[in-house]
This record gives sequence, structure tokens and C-alpha cells, in this order.
Amino acid sequence: MPGPTFLDGDEVTLRTVEEEDMGFVQRCMNAPEVWRPALGAEPMNGEQGTEFFETVVSAEGDVHCLICDDDEPMGIVSLTTSQYGPGETARSRDAELAYYLAPEFHGQGYGSDAAETMVEYAFEDLNLRRVSARCGSFNEGSAALLESLGFEQEGRLREASWYRGEYHDTLWYGLLRREWRERRGRGDEP
Repeated sequence: MPGPTFLDGDEVTLRTVEEEDMGFVQRCMNAPEVWRPALGAEPMNGEQGTEFFETVVSAEGDVHCLICDDDEPMGIVSLTTSQYGPGETARSRDAELAYYLAPEFHGQGYGSDAAETMVEYAFEDLNLRRVSARCGSFNEGSAALLESLGFEQEGRLREASWYRGEYHDTLWYGLLRREWRERRGRGDEP
């Protein structure tokens, strides 16, 4: 059973990821509809799931939440700062947004609600200045989700993603807190 509710969205709740949830995470990470667009290519067994929980989900400074409909897990949404060097995040006040849903929940708006809820948390509670995200150029659904939240494409790494036998560009997106506040009619930063 998922952990306690951490954040409430309009349609979903974001709950803590517990070790007992790793069976669900493992199922998602082994679903081709998830790992291919996420640009993973290796299966995840139980031991790797435990290691993932200990080294990724439990990493200090990162936020990983289980996307749920009541108590039913649907996916994961994360804000990660661990890709930066020590002290770098404190100076830049930046994190990277990532998300995925189990295949049976694709295309129903749950990912948008979860991502929007996490972005609001990033800006309002963590006092971040910017949130970035990336996806393969073939992943039109993820690009549309980010753009619907106000993210702007900031860069393109040519042929940096391998997907289904071909190289594709990796698209980098960014959203500044002031842009997010303006879109919501909240004016300038405090």
C-alpha cells in the first residue's frame, strides 16, 4: 500500500514511495510502453529494484512521489537535484522534473496533474527558481505535456537518444518561477 499523502493534485495524490511499492515500480520499468520512451533498455529485477529504492528513491535532496488515485499506484513523478555537484543546486535553485505512468493510465491527464502539482511544489515550497525536463523528440505526448504547463524548449541535443532502432534528438525544456507565476495570474516573484 502506498505511503501517506504528501501532495494533493486535482485528480491524483502524490504519496511517499515505500519499499513495498517496488513491485509496482518494477512492473512499470519492465513495460515497453514505459522503458522505451524513458530511454531505458535494461530490465529491472527484484534486487535491482531494491538497489533503485536505496540509491535513487532514497537519495537525499531528491523528491520522488508515487502518483496515486486514492490508494492505487499509477506512476512516479520526481524532482532531482542529484545530477548537480555539491552546492550547485543551492546556487542555481534548479531541479529536473521526470515522470512516468503505468501503460493503462496513459493519455488520461494523470501525468499532467502530477507534473503540475510537483512544479507548484518546486516553486512554492522548495523556493526553486527553475525546473527543467527532457524527453526524446519522438515522445510527442511528453513534449505536449511540458508545453501545456508553460515549459519552453531551451535546447536540442542532436541524435542523443536511441529509440526503436534510430537516433533521435533529446529536447531540453525549462520553466522559470516567474513565468509559472505569470501564467497563473500571480504576478512577479515575492
